[in-house]
Amino acid sequence: MAHKATRHEPREFMLHFFPLPSDPPLADNLATDAPSTTNPDVPQWDRSVLEELRDAEDLLEVELSERFIDVIEGSGVLSARLKMAESQHPPDTTDETKQKIDAAFLRSQRAPDDGRPHWADQMVAVEFKRGANDTDRDPFDDRDDSKVDASAEGRKAVRGQLIDYAENIFRYQHRTALFMLVIIGRRCRFLRWDRSGTLVTRSMDYYENHQLFLEMLWRMSNLTDEQLGCDPSATRIYPRTAEYHYMEKLSLPDVDDLDHTERTLQEIPSSDRVFRYVRDMFCTSLEKEWPRYKLEVVHGGKKYHFLVGKPVFYALGMAGRGTRGFVAWDCQRKRFVWLKDAWRVHYELVDQEGAILRELNAKGVSYVPTVYCHGDVLNQTTQTPKYWEMKNSSLSGGDRASQAPRQDSSRTLVFELTASSRTLANSQPSVIKGRKRSLAETNDEANENAFSPSGLYPEGRKRQHNDDCPLRRHMHYRLVVDEVAMPLKDFRSGSQLVSIIRDCVIAHDEALKKAGVMHRDVAQRSDSTTLRMTWTGMLADWELSKLIVAEGEMPRARQPERTGTWQFMSAATLNDHGKAIEVADELESFVHVLLYYGVRYLRSNCKDVGAFIEDYFDSHHYTNGKYLCGKKKKEVVQMGQGLTLEGQDDVILEFVSAPLNSLIETLLVRVHAHYVVEAFKAYETTQVQQPSALAPALPVHPPPSEEDDFEEEVREIYVSPSVTPEEKVAERNSKAKGKPAQPTSEQVSAAPKASSHSAMCFLMAEVLRTRGWRKDRVAGDNVPADYIAQRPRAPAERPGKASIKRVKTEAHTLGALRDRAEVSMAIKPPPTKYGTDRL
Repeated sequence: MAHKATRHEPREFMLHFFPLPSDPPLADNLATDAPSTTNPDVPQWDRSVLEELRDAEDLLEVELSERFIDVIEGSGVLSARLKMAESQHPPDTTDETKQKIDAAFLRSQRAPDDGRPHWADQMVAVEFKRGANDTDRDPFDDRDDSKVDASAEGRKAVRGQLIDYAENIFRYQHRTALFMLVIIGRRCRFLRWDRSGTLVTRSMDYYENHQLFLEMLWRMSNLTDEQLGCDPSATRIYPRTAEYHYMEKLSLPDVDDLDHTERTLQEIPSSDRVFRYVRDMFCTSLEKEWPRYKLEVVHGGKKYHFLVGKPVFYALGMAGRGTRGFVAWDCQRKRFVWLKDAWRVHYELVDQEGAILRELNAKGVSYVPTVYCHGDVLNQTTQTPKYWEMKNSSLSGGDRASQAPRQDSSRTLVFELTASSRTLANSQPSVIKGRKRSLAETNDEANENAFSPSGLYPEGRKRQHNDDCPLRRHMHYRLVVDEVAMPLKDFRSGSQLVSIIRDCVIAHDEALKKAGVMHRDVAQRSDSTTLRMTWTGMLADWELSKLIVAEGEMPRARQPERTGTWQFMSAATLNDHGKAIEVADELESFVHVLLYYGVRYLRSNCKDVGAFIEDYFDSHHYTNGKYLCGKKKKEVVQMGQGLTLEGQDDVILEFVSAPLNSLIETLLVRVHAHYVVEAFKAYETTQVQQPSALAPALPVHPPPSEEDDFEEEVREIYVSPSVTPEEKVAERNSKAKGKPAQPTSEQVSAAPKASSHSAMCFLMAEVLRTRGWRKDRVAGDNVPADYIAQRPRAPAERPGKASIKRVKTEAHTLGALRDRAEVSMAIKPPPTKYGTDRL
């Protein structure tokens, strides 16, 4: 099931989601053949109430919406609690997407009269489409019981529009679900959105089925905010209230705020001082028309409260974790913190991120966030999977991953998803202004979840877990950490970028070792007592990390599908979706992150950075229902071809800082050597039945130890292993015959370093000590804000033309990408010989 929509009959939908206290038991109600309900408290309406809509099939959209609103508002069907208002004129001033849905139901006291959407106040969204006695504007299809989503281009475009609207409301508000009414001429559908997918009613003629339709509206107008999908743990803070004014006061500059510029300090500042950038971020989040909330987190039986405005970060897509990050005010401790609100994947073997971080904190892992509190929110779970199960009750056993016994929590942590890619880069793909909504987005798949370049789960691959439900289960969750970090894109120089990523490699290494192995000191201590303000990296977003399986145990799937950030995953993982993640994959991700942020924000000879990012990071190969690694990344890391520029195969990418070029070249040489050696080992394994045909065994080179001489590293920086033209020809001929080329002695020596944290850290430290770093940071972004993608990031099948109702301007363009904050500030002694005081 490639899409995330489930069909329900209108009456069934009404009884499940628009209940009344006086309703008979649900099972009894569903068992009857009554056209609407068996509840005697429900009013009865005559068809004449909708007489003005008899000819709705012939009306234009604007005429249809205006007449429909007039009829419903004048009929007295709605309770006094809900009012319908149009919203298809000017967009909201705070909405950078400039979207305009046709109408909405709002609480009567907050119903506007200016024709704007007022996304922050909508309770139920409404969209109108012309009928014209056809289905070309209906985003869903009732003809096939096994398929809900319509496939025609125009109908997919409408579905993409609805996803945009739902996504925008979830972005503005704190919700567990959203109801939407879609009117297509004289037919209608009710929708319910949550982070697992969409429930859709079968299309019905609301004029002919007037009693059922009006009863649904009447019941809906009597629901509470919580029943309509608002999160009761999030309390809205309105203007002219004490907490609203308090937030305004907190955003004002303070003379005691601490400048975060890297510099020498005379003394250690007091711990209660606020970094200036933190208060600035909080101030920026308090947009005038953006809603403010008080959020609740329950931890250890105690309630904690936090004041938030606009999210600093939010993930694209409707189905998925819907992660949002806030600079929040801690009401108990009176300080700024970072609050992460997400719908975590909800399976037995997937731990809460806060629990993972607490273990890392307890074991002294460096460069990871410090947990203050965390917890699931009121046991709020997505309901769409449950209703899918109700509609598909005859289920097979499948791979009962979520029923597997929990592993021993004392084992070492390692990533299933590369934490480097989840942290050092944003969790969303490189979205580009002007791009049509991709097939993946039209199908309502989460960009941050599904294992594909734009978030689409491939057709034809059935996801297996305990009940064969194709929809992911999610639990609402909040995590609060002490550190408020800056986006990685705010780094000031190439050397600082390398230093920050090195810190994150150290965090990854310590997380791998400290849960079971004492970590060894690898750097000389500094004798200096000078204090410095220093920027450090921070490895965050650990929710998809995974415990290492004890020796002798078989690994077990924890989720029905692999997740990851396509742009930064290793080529091996992208080409083999069932591959067990190894350290080499993780370290390769760090290399891709370094390259991405380098080419995007540093000076280089690349003239078309947008095209380079598309070619190397966003591209893919789609075959046999699977997304595989794009051509460029595969050529560089697996085939060892040079890092050439788009359209200039003879020009190698070069940065203005020579040490950065040397670092990236050396890292890529190691990664390629790893692929060559592993490919040859795999080939040898398949030839065990023919020992005479085997080449001599490869020598064993263990990963370099901390005591290794740095001279080897220095030589490697400037004298990278080269491949002669004859060797390249031999390698191509060997591959053509199905046999991988035998690794050279240099490759055998370099390959283990691709799996060694210490080798990577040593190399980065030595490069940082090397002369040749220049002022290489560009003023803004090498990708223009108006850059338009040159190729799709999904299969050739595309949605229809964008709606003429509003111009789709992506909230996150490639030129204005907002990255998860992971650059923190630290006050510590100056760097030692190798760039840090410990590993």
